[in-house]
Amino acid sequence: MSDSAKTPREIDSQQATIASLARETGVPLEAVQTIYSAEQAKLEQTARIKTYVSVLTRRRVKDLLQDQRAAQ
Repeated sequence: MSDSAKTPREIDSQQATIASLARETGVPLEAVQTIYSAEQAKLEQTARIKTYVSVLTRRRVKDLLQDQRAAQ
């Protein structure tokens, strides 16, 4: 779902999630935004039920960021 198709509440929630992930992982906000958008797009393309895409996206992004940090 593109940002233009989301409600203001959904956009606020997404931005809060991205900010939270940036704080938790120590990764710059812009980098988290890029990864989050890419992962969300992947999940939305294949998801038959869209209800949990945001939850799954958060989990995948957090895992990716933690894996990147562990590899450094």
